Amino acid sequence: MPEEGSVCIASEGNEALISDKSLSARVQWQSCRAKTRCARGARLVTGADIIRISRTLALEPWHFTQTAPAVAGDPTGIVLDKGRRRVFLKLANATHGCVFSVRTPSGASCCGLGDIAPTSCRIFPADTKDGAPAIRPEPGCDCREWKLEDLDQEALTEALRTWSADRDHWFEVVARWNALAAESDSELGIEDFQRYLLEAQCAREAGAAWPEEVTA
Repeated sequence: MPEEGSVCIASEGNEALISDKSLSARVQWQSCRAKTRCARGARLVTGADIIRISRTLALEPWHFTQTAPAVAGDPTGIVLDKGRRRVFLKLANATHGCVFSVRTPSGASCCGLGDIAPTSCRIFPADTKDGAPAIRPEPGCDCREWKLEDLDQEALTEALRTWSADRDHWFEVVARWNALAAESDSELGIEDFQRYLLEAQCAREAGAAWPEEVTA
């Protein structure tokens, strides 16, 4: 188990799902997450995650995200360049893992986003799959075997509900963009998609129509 001084605790929001609120438990949770999800980078992000980070840090999304090739049938696969490319969007990675992973002087890591981190990161070690809550196996750390009872069940249920709604909206954003891209004569790139995402999220929050459905 890590020493309490070896890991930074970025914010209380990082430990919201742990039933044991002691400092030692929080430190261990932070350490385990850093060795697994933070080290590999956040792959499971939604538009809501990206917008939340963008607004809080006052940064356009393309400054902290990157693309990777999407497999056939991936509902998060974004069509670009007149259909020549299909990619998914994730938080950018640096040499040590997620670009938002903070290194302490001791060499330990923790999330620098705190409670604005992607929902899939904040629910560690739970899985994001639909159905009954479950623990997801995480290669890279064997200092503790996490169990569902280690998590605050009420907070986990709410977080999974948020994740499910945000994920479904994300799928629809991508599907609508892909339909628009298929009809466009322009060479649309990832920044164009992210501008559309910003508009779509504003419309969602306002209860308004999708951007392409708005007429003068």
